[in-house]
This record gives sequence, C-alpha cells and structure tokens, in this order.
Amino acid sequence: MPSSTYSTFSIAPIGDSKHAARLTVSQPPLNLVNGTFLTELHNYLESLQRSPGTAPKVLVVSSGVPGIWISHLDLHIVSAQYPLENKADAAHYLHLLGSVLHLFTVLPTVFIVEVNGLAVGGGMDVSALTKLIGPGRAMELMLSSRAVGHKEATRLGLVNRAADDEDHLRELVDALATRIAVFPLGVIEGTKQSVRDCLDGRGSMRNDMQLLGKLAHTAIAQKAVSAFIEHGEQYETKDMWELGLPDTAIEVWE
Repeated sequence: MPSSTYSTFSIAPIGDSKHAARLTVSQPPLNLVNGTFLTELHNYLESLQRSPGTAPKVLVVSSGVPGIWISHLDLHIVSAQYPLENKADAAHYLHLLGSVLHLFTVLPTVFIVEVNGLAVGGGMDVSALTKLIGPGRAMELMLSSRAVGHKEATRLGLVNRAADDEDHLRELVDALATRIAVFPLGVIEGTKQSVRDCLDGRGSMRNDMQLLGKLAHTAIAQKAVSAFIEHGEQYETKDMWELGLPDTAIEVWE
C-alpha cells in the first residue's frame, strides 16, 4: 500500500489484512478541514491513483480525536473579513476539496466512513443527500440544519449500520472491510462503477451482464469457479456448502 508520513492523518493495515487499511484523522481539537489536511489527503489519494496495484482495496476513514469524526471546512478559506494570510491559497484549497471528493468517487478503492464522533459538513452536498434519502427529507435536513443521532441516521439511510459504542462500531467496520478486501479488485471496481452508473442514470441490466461476462473470463475468476465446483463432493446438492451460500462462497477467494 502506498504510504508516507503525514501530519494530519496516519494509515495502518486493519488486522493482518494486506488489502484493507484505516486512515485515522488526527487534527485536534476539531479535525478541521483546513489547507494542510486537504493538501495531504489529496496527495495520498493521488498516490493511490498512480499506483492502483498497491493501493488498498478498502480504506476506512476514521478519527483519532475523541468525540469528533471530521468537522467543517476551515472558514478562513471562504471568509472575506477573516481571510487566510495568503488569499491566493483559498481558491487552491477549494479546488483541492472538489478534487478529493471526485477521487473518492472514481478510485477503485472502496471507502468506508467510520463515523466515530461528531460529523459536521463533511461533504454532504444537496445532490448526494437527495439521492440518498429523497428530496423531502433532504430538504428538511438542509433547511433546518439540525443534528441527527446514529439511530435516526440509520433509519433515514444516511448510514448503513450503527452501533451503541465505539468498540462495537470498530468490530462491525473491521469485519466489513476485511470481507470486502478478500474479493478481486476487478469485482470491487466493477461493482462500484455499476452503482455509480445507476446513480448517474446510466445503469442497465445490459451493462451489468456485459461486465459479468468480462469478469467471469478473467484468470482469477475462473480459478474461483473451479474451486467452487471442486469444493464439495456433492456439488449441486443440499450440502452445508450450498446451504451456506453466499457466506461460504467467500472461502474460494481467501
């Protein structure tokens, strides 16, 4: 995995996984999205783009600051009364912010957000929110500017899962990240692209079937197909292997 020393975050593997890592943001007291953080995060994401073969398949974004996940943009970047010392930096940092959000979308890496504290203004634009929870709820949250707890966030669809404590959250996230990381990069990248196409109105069954055909004929997929067939003595019968699907299928990729 591409790595280096950064002042605003650290990167470490998750358990003994070779393909899942955690990026832990540590900018006390608030994990503010400032110029230094945007610059370093952009540099790291660009390194993943340059070295796709060594990039993590899954990257969890977490926080090392108790009670805070990631806070809002450093308002000096957009303030006329209290601007940055070098006003020319403001446009550059806003450009970096847009580029970071774009890289999150287009990189083959799957990004899992481990919200282990307060999250304020972390890139939840109106377009994304509307697609995620619908126009009515998006309008309410945007116009009321109210906080949402973890239970309501789960009910609304803002998050996939919630936990009552940080240890349980870490267990859930680590299990998901390492499970996804077992699968081939082509499968992960293809799935991410298909979902993105659906959100953009370009998804179709035809495209999905074409992608399936392409991936099914790769060497790694054919090896898994053979292992699947050879796994049990009673293939295509009601043995524990078949009845345990899809969970048992992960064994052919490990």
